[in-house]
Formats: sequence, C-alpha cells, structure tokens
Amino acid sequence: MENRLIIIFFFLVYHVSAQNMSCSQYIEQYKDEAIYQMNKYKIPASITLAQGILESGNGNSELATKSNNHFGIKCHSDWQGEKVYHDDDKSNECFRKYENVRDSYEDHSEFLQKPRYSNLFTLSIKDYKGWAKGLKKAGYATNPKYAKQLIKIIEDNNLSRFDNEFNNKSNKSIYSGFSLGWKDVLSQSLIFYSDEKEFYFSGRLSASVSDLSLMIGGGRLLVDKIGIGIDVGVLTQTGDIESIDFAPNYAISSHFFIPINQKQLNIRLSLSTIDARQFNPTISIGILR
Repeated sequence: MENRLIIIFFFLVYHVSAQNMSCSQYIEQYKDEAIYQMNKYKIPASITLAQGILESGNGNSELATKSNNHFGIKCHSDWQGEKVYHDDDKSNECFRKYENVRDSYEDHSEFLQKPRYSNLFTLSIKDYKGWAKGLKKAGYATNPKYAKQLIKIIEDNNLSRFDNEFNNKSNKSIYSGFSLGWKDVLSQSLIFYSDEKEFYFSGRLSASVSDLSLMIGGGRLLVDKIGIGIDVGVLTQTGDIESIDFAPNYAISSHFFIPINQKQLNIRLSLSTIDARQFNPTISIGILR
C-alpha cells in the first residue's frame, strides 16, 4: 500500500510539473508575438516578454491559464469584454478575460497607449531600463520593486536581443515577386495581406509546360502566418497561338508567409480544376519584396 501511494505521489508531481511552462518555453512560444507588437506599437519586445513572464508566472497563473490574461490588466471603466474576479491588492478584483493569448498581447499594447504612458514612447526602443522604470513610475504596478524585477528578467534571459528586430518599416503589407515550382514552373505574384485583420488577397500569372493561367483570390490568415482561401481565374493551353481558348479555372490554395527583413518567403500549395472532375496540384516557393 505504501509503495502504491509513493508511485501515485510521484505520478501527480510529474503530471503537474509537465503541465507547467518554464521561462525559456514561454519566451520561445511568445517571442514572435512580442516582436510583432514591438514593430506595430513601438514597445520593446523585451519589456513585453518580461511583463508577460512576471505577470503570468511564465504563463502558469490561474489568470493566464483560465482567462488568457498574461499582463494582469484589470477591467477599468472602459472595458467592454468578459470579466473574471480574483484577489489582488484587494479581494475579488475585476480582471479582463480574453478569447486567446494573442488578444491579451494586443490589448496590452493598446493599454500602453493611454496618456499616462506617453513619455515612454520618447525613449529608445533599446532602453529597456528606462521603459521598466517608466512603467513603474506611471503606475502600471504597485510593487515598489517592479522595475528591478523586469530588468532582472530581461538581463537573466537576454531578452534585449529581440529589441534588435525592431524595424520602422515592418508595417509593409504589399509584396510582389517571382516564384518557382511544380507544376507552375514560373509565377509572378502580387500579394496584399493584413496580419492584424487576418486576411490576404493575391493575384498571380503562372506558366507551366502546358498552360498559362491568371488567378485572383484571397483567404483568411490562420495561426503562424498560414493562410487558406480560394482562387478564381482563367487558363489557356500553350501551343497554337492562333487558337487561344480560355477556360474558367478554380483553386483551393494555402499560403505560408515567412517574414525575412522587408521580404516575405511565400510558399503556396494549390489544388486547381477547370471542370470539377480533374484536379491539378501545384507547389511554388519564392521571395516576395
């Protein structure tokens, strides 16, 4: 009986510890979102990550796991979303609840647009110490050691390296360029996408060994910059230039958008048809500028 209890105890300890996220795991999971928020709102990624780590306990706090609130933001009078109640400085205080973690990061960035934080945006994006002290001075947290805690988290985990990825021109949304692939040997693409609104539009002229096609379409952006949508257009067989015959062409396509500085590595997978009986798969990859 005693041995069985020991086994159960260690199983429970292992199960609980396996569910908890470590600091390094938190950083790896949310660094891209922090960098995105930095380039959109000019808030250092190091500060965003450090606040998320501190306020959510590496994403393990009850407020984070049950309400996706990673920054301890309370309701305040202007909050119109869902609410939850937890003990903090006072008992049963109102906190914001989010549908997903990304909404928490977005709301954190918008929260810092309040006038009382305006002086922070006169600081360099790489002045994480100034930002940490400014947040404390502006009243983000009541803990007198808040600034020192943020600075320690940043320095212990070298979070300032992410601030080097700040780029004032990161809001670029229109890209064009050539792609190579199979069966479309060569494609000229023009893509507009809005990461914030989670949609994209695309247009492309493609040439394969046997045909030419002109397609336009669009779709929705899913997680990790993956989009899925539909394309419509026309297709003509190559060969006799005197008897060009255009046929309607339809496709289901998915796009992978991978940022590379001011460019996008775009990978497209597509399944097209002209008669809903025969489907042609294609894949292409290219650097769009």
